[in-house]
Amino acid sequence: MSNAHTKSHRPFLGRMVRIFSLPIIVFWVLLTVALGTLVPSLDEVAASRSVPLSPTDAPAYKSMLNIGKVFQQYDSDSSAMVVLESDEPVGAAAHKYYDEIVAKLNADTDHVQNVQDFWSDPMTAAGSQSVDGKSAYVQIFLAGDQGTSKSHESVAAVRDIVASVPAPPGITAHVAGNSVLNADTSVAGHQSMAKMELVSVGVIIVMLLAVYRSVVTLLVSMVVILLELFAAQGVTAAAGHLNIIGLTPYAVSMVTMLALAAGTDYVIFLLGRYHEERSKGLDREDAFYVAYSGVSHVILGSGLTIVGACLCLTMTTLPYFQTMGLPCAISVLVIIIAGLTLAPAVLTVASKFGLLDPKHKIASPGWRKVGTSVVRWPIPIVFVTSVIAVIGFVALMTYVPQYNDKQFTPADMPANLAMGVADRHFSQARMNPELLMLEADHDLRTPSDMLVIEKVAKNVMHMRGIERVQTITRPLGAPIEHSSIPFLLGAQNASTLQSAKFNNDNSAQMLEQADEMSRTVASMERMYSLMTELTATTHSMVGRTHDMVEATKEMRDNLADFDDFFRPLRNYLYWEPHCFDIPMCQSLRSIFDTLDGIDALTDEMQGLTIDMDRMDELMPQMLPVLRSTIDSMSRMRDFMIATHSTMAGTQAAQQEAAKGATEIGLYFDQAKNDDMFYLPPDVFDNPDFNRAVKMFMSPDGKAVRMIVTHQGDPASVDGIEHVRGIKGAVADALKGTPLASAKVSLAGTASLYSDMQDGVKTDLMIVVIAALILIFSIMLIITRSVVAALVIVGTVAASLGTACGLSVLLWQDILGLGVQWIVIPLSMVILLAVGSDYNLLVVSRFREEIHAGLNTGIIRGIGATGRVVTAAGLVFAFTMMSMIVSDLRVVGQLGMTIGIGLVVDTLIVRSFMTPSIAAALGRWFWWPLNTFEITRQGREERARKKAAARGDGGDTDDKTAPIPTSPA
Repeated sequence: MSNAHTKSHRPFLGRMVRIFSLPIIVFWVLLTVALGTLVPSLDEVAASRSVPLSPTDAPAYKSMLNIGKVFQQYDSDSSAMVVLESDEPVGAAAHKYYDEIVAKLNADTDHVQNVQDFWSDPMTAAGSQSVDGKSAYVQIFLAGDQGTSKSHESVAAVRDIVASVPAPPGITAHVAGNSVLNADTSVAGHQSMAKMELVSVGVIIVMLLAVYRSVVTLLVSMVVILLELFAAQGVTAAAGHLNIIGLTPYAVSMVTMLALAAGTDYVIFLLGRYHEERSKGLDREDAFYVAYSGVSHVILGSGLTIVGACLCLTMTTLPYFQTMGLPCAISVLVIIIAGLTLAPAVLTVASKFGLLDPKHKIASPGWRKVGTSVVRWPIPIVFVTSVIAVIGFVALMTYVPQYNDKQFTPADMPANLAMGVADRHFSQARMNPELLMLEADHDLRTPSDMLVIEKVAKNVMHMRGIERVQTITRPLGAPIEHSSIPFLLGAQNASTLQSAKFNNDNSAQMLEQADEMSRTVASMERMYSLMTELTATTHSMVGRTHDMVEATKEMRDNLADFDDFFRPLRNYLYWEPHCFDIPMCQSLRSIFDTLDGIDALTDEMQGLTIDMDRMDELMPQMLPVLRSTIDSMSRMRDFMIATHSTMAGTQAAQQEAAKGATEIGLYFDQAKNDDMFYLPPDVFDNPDFNRAVKMFMSPDGKAVRMIVTHQGDPASVDGIEHVRGIKGAVADALKGTPLASAKVSLAGTASLYSDMQDGVKTDLMIVVIAALILIFSIMLIITRSVVAALVIVGTVAASLGTACGLSVLLWQDILGLGVQWIVIPLSMVILLAVGSDYNLLVVSRFREEIHAGLNTGIIRGIGATGRVVTAAGLVFAFTMMSMIVSDLRVVGQLGMTIGIGLVVDTLIVRSFMTPSIAAALGRWFWWPLNTFEITRQGREERARKKAAARGDGGDTDDKTAPIPTSPA
């Protein structure tokens, strides 16, 4: 490009900056000082205005808050664990220490919303105590969402409470949990910022000194870079202080590093072009205008690309992305404005004193050779660079995201030390369970609903990757003891076994009774025999009695004759008053009295005969009755013996069945079998059961929660995979039951990461598509070529894929440390934003040099921009790589990934891939630009210059446009 051409183009903004250079410098200095004085530092604002990192619209987050609301316990997603560790199995001293801590936690209602005290209840104590008996924990829910200042304040308050309670000898208490780790991560991030800034500034100083080899140029550049950095930080801090934006440790890190790197790049772009034009012989003013006009649109396009890509983050749902959008956009916007005003203003002032003139001849033979090689062998170079990209993409296919933040934070952080204590006694899954809640429209405290609840718990428990489920039907993870139907039936049969001896003894007594009856029958047989003889004897006696009566009658008649004959004598005897005194008289009189007795005897004998006749009639009738009785007694004896046999067999069978049923029930209990669960109605009146009801069921009884424990680390790909099927398992269990319409809420570490993973896919798709469209639009406006814009977008995509793959290869496959889940998505977004800078600068320079010919323009473009773009790209890359010194490995991985991407973009994509594609496509690369017309005008321009040079007696090469050369 001729000097005449460059002198003619003096943009309005460039002229204004040059005219008002001093006021512009003063303005930026005053702005920086004012912001630094009136607004707290960016770190302080981030600490006091931190925003939650949990996606508030994620189902897991909403479920967590819903569970807290239904159980009337908490309204945030912050929780922590107070873990007790003892040298010996915990005893009374540990319980007393624990009770004091719990009492103080319950008293601090400003920071602690709920304390889940399971260890104090014997029914659930085992669920909060380690297997070795040397540790126990209590879970607490804190005020403030995770990541917010309120949450960090609550964590500090809990630590103060634990520290304020004197610990017994050999017992310690530690505060652990995700919220605690989050708070310590924030502190570590803020503490690392000064170190990262110092290292980054050191890297920039070394790089600038190596590029310019001038201390003055270095100092001037650093003044501009630092002013831009402080201004960008100040404006961002002011926006945060005014609650316009929220800040996170990731956002603060990216704001600082992007501001440093972008500001340095734009200074290098400007100074590089200024030095190039000065080396061509232009005076300082013309060199300024050429540099400004050649670089300003690149700075504007590059900066707006970054700003636009960052603003695309505001359309995302994850706070990790969303909270980074506006802060980074604001800071880069400040850098753009400073790059278009402050840097040129300082260049203007410094150039008047000759401070920024190149100290040595600008030489680029190596880059011209690169350009020549690219033009000569475009297809092989495209192939080789594509192979490198394929290697990166293949490595990216092995990517396994890591979700456990503990692995990416300092091991000596208090939260990690506390988690180390917990890990010695409990699994990660135990400390990070899932919460599952069923919410119905009626009271669930009924046997039928308990059956459904247990069915749900059983379905979830039987899923792959789930270790146990705790709920009202299984407070310790296994079904309530003695709650299986076989055991209940066995318990009902227990009375049979308990009364077996009594029943067997009674059966034995029946045999004794049968023996007694046999003896009775034998006695009655004897009695029958005797009765038969008695009957015959009686009959004989009756006959004889009749004969006696007849004899008596005859005797009476004879005596009557006698009495009649001696009646006078008798009368004398009865008349004689002194008869009693005369023995003979008295004896005779007694004889006559006896004769009277014969009459009486005869009458009595006649009456006796009647009775004897009746007895003779009845006695034969007694024999068949007695025989019937004997037969009946014999049958009764036989029946009793038969009954004994039957009852003995029945009792033996019943006792055997009862024993079997009881053993089945015991075996079901021992096996913790949950196939036949049942709670009888009387259980709901049990005080112990009602204590468990308070822990697992809502106050109104319409909701029940379950604590789901994974078999592995919930914060892992496997943990996320396990949790994805829980709601499906619950739906299958509820199908066709009275709880089919129940609302299901699922929250926890794996659930939240599952939602985040889904959010990352959606957000990344939104950001990538939006950013690519934005980059394409800006590239199209600047290059005015559809194909060139598409090539830039495509090479940016290839670059970021390669960079992410190489980062995975480094961190995951070589170092074995894994890659934190946010690193790759966030790196892709940042690389999308910054990756088009160097391509844009190179392609813009290609376009400027088209008039010299397509291939010549590529050679000139690479030769002219190679040194500057390489320096800028490496400065940007090493600045981002400086994040590796952060105490947070995730920040270091993020910086390294972006740095690798910038190195790939600088040394491979910009240097070889994009130019080789441009050379391979030829004129189609610039479609729809009319390159024929542009090259024709170039030839005419060269012809005019040749004619003018001959007229002046000069000598110039008429075959190519002037290309600045340097001595070998």
